Amino acid sequence: MSRPRVLLLSLLLLAGAGQAADLGTWGDLYPIREESLLQLITRRLAALQQSGELGQRMQDFQARAVAHSERPAPVPGVGRVATLTTRRFNPAVTLSADIRDNAGRLIAAKGQVFNPLTLVPFRETLYFINADDPDQLAWMKRQVPPTPMVKIILVQGNIPETSQALDTRIYFDQGGALCQRFGLMRVPVRITPAPGGTLLTIDEIPPDTGAH
Repeated sequence: MSRPRVLLLSLLLLAGAGQAADLGTWGDLYPIREESLLQLITRRLAALQQSGELGQRMQDFQARAVAHSERPAPVPGVGRVATLTTRRFNPAVTLSADIRDNAGRLIAAKGQVFNPLTLVPFRETLYFINADDPDQLAWMKRQVPPTPMVKIILVQGNIPETSQALDTRIYFDQGGALCQRFGLMRVPVRITPAPGGTLLTIDEIPPDTGAH
């Protein structure tokens, strides 16, 4: 069965699902002459296909899927930076389980406060922007990253359009996990390694400023 039919079959099964209870046998039994569930589904699929509704439904579904992949839901509660601020971020966490290497050697024990930057150096620059804001797009084009490796992460906007505008690969903070981790409430933001290598520097930069 083709994938469109499988998807529609699932919808039909869900739509017709209900609860049933065994009430025993009452009176005489007669052969059931009603069409089987499979026959009913086949007949409905044929009718939808003949009317063109099946193809239209699948096109609508595919269009919604593509639209969501290109423009995921914005990260809620993230505004625009108005004042330049700088702060340090400590990525250390209290471990809920032991961390071991491939050979089984203990790297950090459960309950220990562990800073991952002591094990894996951070050598990137992360930019967080709202790509629906023309000022932030223009600001991003003016940036001169202090590290060779750069990631641009959207909190709102169209991924392929932004990738084309900035001529680079674009990421999206779906669900706002990164914003929550770094405590970001406003963008644009630049995150870089701090001197010493165990902390990160988070700069909130108004988009009307020059390159940093």
